[in-house]
Amino acid sequence: MYKIKDFYIKNIYDIKGKKIGIVEDLYLDFFHEKIIGIKVASHKLFSKKNYIPMDMIIEIGKEIITLGIEQYDGLEFKKIKNMEVINTLGETEGVLEDIIIDARDYSIKGIIISSGIIDRLINGKRVLLIKECILGEKYILYRGKSKIKLKTMPHRLERQYGI
Repeated sequence: MYKIKDFYIKNIYDIKGKKIGIVEDLYLDFFHEKIIGIKVASHKLFSKKNYIPMDMIIEIGKEIITLGIEQYDGLEFKKIKNMEVINTLGETEGVLEDIIIDARDYSIKGIIISSGIIDRLINGKRVLLIKECILGEKYILYRGKSKIKLKTMPHRLERQYGI
């Protein structure tokens, strides 16, 4: 599993070994629950090519190796980061911080939300399944009714309390 932050600032090379740029952001399709490509911050000043589709990526490791680069404009993660997540009762669940991505097919499995700095330190972050969320223009609607709550806890609390 990947998180969005695992991709940021990675160098991108073509199959000839030429540096194309670095990862600036990821393009996603929230409705189909998948990452569709990578937004490239190119070192060329006037280049309009800024997109690598996921099917053109050969390898993702310390660097990213790709077959080529194209032009594209779509939904970037940065546009929805820090978007408010509310439930069906209109109560705020938190804000979007990160996305959990399956390493095999780049599908989005869940979103990570938190409800503030103090709450994050005490309770950790919550993980919501993407299937239970609907992306709107102003907020993300969480329709989940599950009694199971997934959390990510700060590492020092896990060690300190043996959680």
